[in-house]
Amino acid sequence: MKNFCCLTAFLVCFCISASSQSSKESKLKEWQDVSVVGVNRVRMHAAGFAFETQALAETRAREQSAYFQSLNGLWKFKWVENPSQRPEGFEKEGYDVSAWDNFLVPANWEFNNTGKTYGYPIYVNHPFEFGKGWGWLQNNYTIDKLVENLPAEYNPVGSYKRTFTLPESWDGREVFIHLGAVKSAFYIWINGQYVGYSEDSKLEAEFDITPYVRKGKNTVALEVYRWSIGSYLECQDFWRVSGIERDVYLYSTPKLAIEDFTVEASLNDTYQKGIFQLTVWVKDYTRKGKEKKALPPHQVHATLFLENGIKMDNQMSPGAGEFEGRWLIGGDFPIPTIQPWSAETPHLYSLYISLLDEKGKTTEVIPVRVGFRSIEIKNAQVLVNGQPVLIKGVNRHEHSHKTAHVVSKEEMRKDIELMKQMNINAVRMSHYPNDPYFYELCDEYGIYVCDEANIESHGLYYDLKRTLGNNSDFLTSHIERVMRMYARDKNYPSVIFWSLGNEAGNGYNFYNAYMALKKADKTRPVQYERAETEWNTDIYCPQYPSPNSFRSYGERRTDRPMISSEYAHAMGNSLGNFKEYWEVIEDPKYPTLQGGFIWEWIDHGLQVTRNGKTFFAYGGDFEPESVFEGKPKDRNFVLDGIIQPDRTLHPGTSEVKKVYQNIATAWSDSVTYTIRVKNKNYFRDLSNYYLAWTLLENGKPVQSGRMEQLNILPLQTAIYTLPLTYKRQSGKEYLVNIDYKLKTAEPFLPKDYSIAYEQLSIAAFEPSETTLSNAPLRVTQTGAEWTAKGKDFSVTFDLTTGLIKSYQYKGQTLLTSGPQVNFWRPMTDNDYGAGSNSKLRVWHDAGKTETATVRVSQEAGAYQIVSEKSLLNGDAKFTQTYTIDGAGTIVVDNHFEKIKGEHPILPKFGNILIVPKQFNNLSYYGRGPQENYIDRNSGANLGIYKSTVDEQFHPYGRPQENGNKTGVRWLTLTDKKGNGLKITGNLPLEFSALHYSMDDLDPDQERKQYHAGELVKRSEVYLNVDYRQMGVAGIDSWASLPLDKYRIPYASCQYTYSIQPN
Repeated sequence: MKNFCCLTAFLVCFCISASSQSSKESKLKEWQDVSVVGVNRVRMHAAGFAFETQALAETRAREQSAYFQSLNGLWKFKWVENPSQRPEGFEKEGYDVSAWDNFLVPANWEFNNTGKTYGYPIYVNHPFEFGKGWGWLQNNYTIDKLVENLPAEYNPVGSYKRTFTLPESWDGREVFIHLGAVKSAFYIWINGQYVGYSEDSKLEAEFDITPYVRKGKNTVALEVYRWSIGSYLECQDFWRVSGIERDVYLYSTPKLAIEDFTVEASLNDTYQKGIFQLTVWVKDYTRKGKEKKALPPHQVHATLFLENGIKMDNQMSPGAGEFEGRWLIGGDFPIPTIQPWSAETPHLYSLYISLLDEKGKTTEVIPVRVGFRSIEIKNAQVLVNGQPVLIKGVNRHEHSHKTAHVVSKEEMRKDIELMKQMNINAVRMSHYPNDPYFYELCDEYGIYVCDEANIESHGLYYDLKRTLGNNSDFLTSHIERVMRMYARDKNYPSVIFWSLGNEAGNGYNFYNAYMALKKADKTRPVQYERAETEWNTDIYCPQYPSPNSFRSYGERRTDRPMISSEYAHAMGNSLGNFKEYWEVIEDPKYPTLQGGFIWEWIDHGLQVTRNGKTFFAYGGDFEPESVFEGKPKDRNFVLDGIIQPDRTLHPGTSEVKKVYQNIATAWSDSVTYTIRVKNKNYFRDLSNYYLAWTLLENGKPVQSGRMEQLNILPLQTAIYTLPLTYKRQSGKEYLVNIDYKLKTAEPFLPKDYSIAYEQLSIAAFEPSETTLSNAPLRVTQTGAEWTAKGKDFSVTFDLTTGLIKSYQYKGQTLLTSGPQVNFWRPMTDNDYGAGSNSKLRVWHDAGKTETATVRVSQEAGAYQIVSEKSLLNGDAKFTQTYTIDGAGTIVVDNHFEKIKGEHPILPKFGNILIVPKQFNNLSYYGRGPQENYIDRNSGANLGIYKSTVDEQFHPYGRPQENGNKTGVRWLTLTDKKGNGLKITGNLPLEFSALHYSMDDLDPDQERKQYHAGELVKRSEVYLNVDYRQMGVAGIDSWASLPLDKYRIPYASCQYTYSIQPN
């Protein structure tokens, strides 16, 4: 610590202060004044609620306390466009607000489910959403200019007012008001009297309103500003909205009350025994100012309930200082019967902290859930209970598709449920402290938490001369936001490390914040991504490293662990190469690699209905164009989660679940059917799982069974033999599906839920050539139309294009067009980010507009039609050969030949066929059932899957490439009677079948304001039968292509498939 202090003393000479003499002499309002972060706010304390009795405390339901009163609900509300229009004096008693609107609390002004909105939501990523653009700020960097940049003409102010009645039982007690989250800054009055001011919109503000309240009826008034000087620290990548976003309530305490408490529940050096220490601060609210007055006689008791009904009941000892009111219990106090807390085994114990008066009567009881665990860094690894756990994490913003930043308890529980189902074990609170209820859920159900301060000044970027992280005028703001987070969340066992903020530069303020936090909490690591490898981060936590970047760090760094704060940017159809990340992270050669947090959890779409169409709106759907002057229009960059806004799943979640799973399976010997099973958990065995296995023959189940006893200890491996007795046949593909399922239900996971799975190959797929029939064919030609007819079928080709015009079987049309060669796909968000929409544009129309040279020949009873096209000004050639036999089989051979030159990679190589609408039933043998791609299919097992074409489309917020399947051996499209067509490949194909054309999903070269919910479904089926398409990529959404092995180089390639009546 001495070195840190010396370093900071040296650096102070180089930190910037943007204040000018004029700003110091001028009279700024609090919401404009960088030196003011709060007025009369109660000192932040640990999350919790004090009940009047032990029985009530055991319910943990504050609503049942006589000393709790919710102020949620309807308030009188007046919204104006700027501060000059605000209703001055409205806080005074007698001011008539009867004509004002009734507006819900909590609710965002700009988007909610009340039917009333005010202003508009704004989405930008990096910039400040208010004021002038980046260029202006770069050239006008003073505090005066930052204040000037707060808009004068459009800076909405919301005025709230309501009444409340104090119960008689609150007489003689202290009364507080709690405002859970108010954005961005607000003033408060009680009964017309000024109480205080607060900013920092993602932590609660509490005020002691005892001097201002009276018996019976009272009024509370709030004046909320959309933008304040504090907004410069709240430039996060989410919807920029305002209002009251969390609960508002009153509570009452005795005059002598518990003010704060700190629980330290750790483990000894062997991680076998618990060590418990509790510090409690008691405050006498009758004491005036700094008056030296001894505390009234009282006692503090702590009761900790342990295993099997055992409890530790202790009266606490007073700490130093007659007037401090600080009490201690425990210290180096071993508790041998403890079961440690971890994300795998979230064991919690109930602690009750009681305050007793001089007569021994209980006046307050605070319930606390305690988890004993040890967090430390040793040998450049983060250890939880002595184990170098891997962080299989995700970033989570608070978002609701119907209420924006106001998230219900039900939605929070749903998030935890889905995370547990996907094997996610950690969440980064990006980029601010979340609602306390979410931490309680993480404690109870087992999720590691990286808790992050509400600091992001991205709009000024990272230059030390400009970043607010190095501007000493903002020191108080930085320290307050970090330390208030610590004070509230310090007792949650799920919080295993802290984050100082996000994308806010580094420098003087963060050096001081790091030291302040390390001084207050010696039990947890502290990270900060913009510190990179500077001294003020205990964890190297870069953003958007590639798999190779992970490997490079693992090879060269040994001084601290690497846990990526953001990786695998999941925008749109993404999450490619996720498997490759974890092949590196789990490589034992790189012990300092410990995982990361996917960006991010949920798409931030807002559900709207316009012109009869319901869809998820994104950036640009609400804002006037003037908002984006001098700023980029980031559009659907706000849709970058692994789940949809309504908390339904994106297809990529199956890849997350598979890669994050904690049971690994591989052949030990495929000849004897012995498998090697590894328990990758660190703290739990596999005794609550059984192994279910199924043998597949060409995709069909032919034998199955289960193994009940999987008593594999953590990090151990066992060998099992599968009792396969089915007699295999040559030439067929054999696979074994392994599923690990729950014997008994666990929280959010029902009995028989499959938590992990694997598919092992016994005999690989062997492609076979199509056998052609010798049945006779009748051929006619009329102009450019060439027709072949056999028993029950006919096919007509257009000899000018080389394409089928009609394919009929038993009088029913099976194809109306195709197979049209295609080298393009609807651009994904990652494609746009990498510039593929422009850089690969040469492939958009390739093969579709060139003149075809077509010739017809007959060989061994079958006819061949060969169509050749010169592509890329003669640099390449495409040859498509059809072989038609007398039974109606058409073999399609596609040959792309590179002749010369250099051209960019191919997005795809395949064919488009158009099928009539009645063939809506889909069956295929390939990877599924969910959409999958060559770089995102490890979670998609091979099998026979049945679905409909309607079900193939996935509604990504902005329409894009969709519905692909890989590893496809065959597929059928049939009508309700089972009639239709069958496609069979000579090697595993890729395909998609949708009621949308490529142009429907990709109408323009540049990304524009399109929504999945606005698409008009076509009646026909657009069937893509492909050799391959490039991967969807998954590093970032602004630069990176798919990994090299998942690209299609400009090189010769060929594939063949057959079309047959089904």
